[in-house]
Amino acid sequence: MSNKNPYSHAADAYGTMAASTDQRALEGKVLLKAAAKLEDLAKRLQSGEKVRREEIGATLEYNQKLWTLFVSETMNADNPLPLEIKNNIASLGLFIFKRTRDLLIETTAEKLKAVIDINRNIAAGLMKQTKHPMPQSSNPLSNHPQESQRPVETATDSLV
Repeated sequence: MSNKNPYSHAADAYGTMAASTDQRALEGKVLLKAAAKLEDLAKRLQSGEKVRREEIGATLEYNQKLWTLFVSETMNADNPLPLEIKNNIASLGLFIFKRTRDLLIETTAEKLKAVIDINRNIAAGLMKQTKHPMPQSSNPLSNHPQESQRPVETATDSLV
């Protein structure tokens, strides 16, 4: 039986990778991958290139699926994150969802920048945490509030 739900497929793929990789590093890598896709789109738009609506939709959908997983995990009753962190993730997710809707209506490099910055800043915090080993959690989100406030230092080309 084929599972046609793309969110389920993404969750399954995420779960498989998470089992074999440090959780925070994986989260950082997928956020950086989404940011790289969004940045490529922004550069193409800024250069005046005519980008097909399908390409725009696919890029935005990739990022939205990722954030859907993050937000849905915060609603999981077994998620050990403090309520304040869950609320912050949910708020960021709502912003991403609203901005995605706006971007589908009118796609501009300027509107993409906020989403790119959010992904990169969160990824930077997650990736920095992998350098200081901490107990692994079964949830796909870090339980350290300061991580989302760390500045981006570098982006990696070797993305998941």
